[in-house]
Amino acid sequence: MPTTTSAAMRTKPLSSDAAFHGACEKSARSVISAIRRAATSGQNLSPPLSEMENSLTQVIEQTATLLLAGKTVRVVEEDETLTTQQAADLLNVSRPYLVQLLDSGVIPQLPKAGRHRRVAHSAIVAYKRRRDAERTDALSELAALSQTHRMGY
Repeated sequence: MPTTTSAAMRTKPLSSDAAFHGACEKSARSVISAIRRAATSGQNLSPPLSEMENSLTQVIEQTATLLLAGKTVRVVEEDETLTTQQAADLLNVSRPYLVQLLDSGVIPQLPKAGRHRRVAHSAIVAYKRRRDAERTDALSELAALSQTHRMGY
């Protein structure tokens, strides 16, 4: 009877497993080899394929680790444009609140497509990182204050 190994049962993270890393590196080389065969001889790829191997290996490792942990993985182009509803969903806020952030300039918006607002995915991710860092700092400060005043938290 075959046994299964879940990510939670492993004693060390997959990313530190040499066999796992080797398999991901082999997959990256296979992908690069396929790209090389498919590319026309006069086509210049940017960045060069030789520079993509490490990056692609890391992407494969991280994707496999997340999938084994039961997470969902989505590949997004860095310059992808989002509707206000898609952006609000990514931030877990209401669409009207997102529109306020756009109007106030907190999040830059792209030129409108007709009457419809568009937002760069990279702008939403940058805002989310800033917001999360501010929340973490505020929570740390609050915890320190409660310790200082012996509030038991």
